Amino acid sequence: MLTRLAPAWLMALLLVLPLAAAPATYPCYQPTAAPVIDGNVESDPAWTNIPRVTGFAKLGGGYAVAKQTVVQACWDDQALYVAMVCEDPDAAQLKPTVRDGGPFWEEDGAEIFVQPDADKPVSQLGVTAGGAKGGFEGFPDFTKLHVGASIGKDAYSLEARIPFDVLRATPQVGDRWRGNFCRNTYTTASGGDKFTCWAPLKTRFLEPENYAVLSFRGPAPEAATATRIGEQLNGAYRKHLLGRLVSAVAQGKEYFGALDEASRDQQFGADAAALRARWREMEALIRQAGSAPLPELRRTIVGADALAKASYDVKYAYLIAKLFPDQ
Repeated sequence: MLTRLAPAWLMALLLVLPLAAAPATYPCYQPTAAPVIDGNVESDPAWTNIPRVTGFAKLGGGYAVAKQTVVQACWDDQALYVAMVCEDPDAAQLKPTVRDGGPFWEEDGAEIFVQPDADKPVSQLGVTAGGAKGGFEGFPDFTKLHVGASIGKDAYSLEARIPFDVLRATPQVGDRWRGNFCRNTYTTASGGDKFTCWAPLKTRFLEPENYAVLSFRGPAPEAATATRIGEQLNGAYRKHLLGRLVSAVAQGKEYFGALDEASRDQQFGADAAALRARWREMEALIRQAGSAPLPELRRTIVGADALAKASYDVKYAYLIAKLFPDQ
């Protein structure tokens, strides 16, 4: 036994070292009907009772801030289906040019990695925002993929049907494969991390040892149950966002008194009142953080720095005007 063989210093070290985190696990259910592969994810009832996960991480660590992604996956006896909704305020600026078989990794879009077993190759498949498809690692026959893409006002959506013969394996209920969902971002007028992924990776997308587990399940649950499962899977991300929101409001409190006072001033009143109202909205969001939509939480956090700067400017402009009223 370890307690009899290991020296005392090693036992002490083992007691304080954190246990290795278990890989993220995505429950891959069988849909009631196969999705229509046209890129219109939100309007397809096939995805209604399939859990949604988000909280993509930057390559190298830490959650992506400016642009997030939602992913879903399901399967039947013939294929794996993947849907991704990629938030992108710069969607109108997307100008896809890559064609099927081209360098999909050099354009805005997604990459899907699947490894049926540790002794089987990883298959890398790509879909661009323009709907071009391709493959690279593992030399999968990407011509058998059926993909769809749709570019909207502030997001683009992707769908892929991946036949199991492309992956050289067919799962059964209870099987556990490895895989990951990744995103490339090259259009960055409003910001955005270039490489993001659902299961966190260190230096590159091809790190199968750090991939998530794809757990193949039976028929999909009711929509409400799927929503609860998604919330559980997104729990760590929600906790992170709540911590960021609480920190932002705590830092903003230094402006509250001055903004309340300035809101009664003829010159600064309108601006101060508007800023104070936005801080109150953030405080209210904290109280609702357990149920507030994750995109709302994240967008509020993204705007917190600009809100703090505007509050700083109004606070000190008001205080200077108060101190030197004749200037």
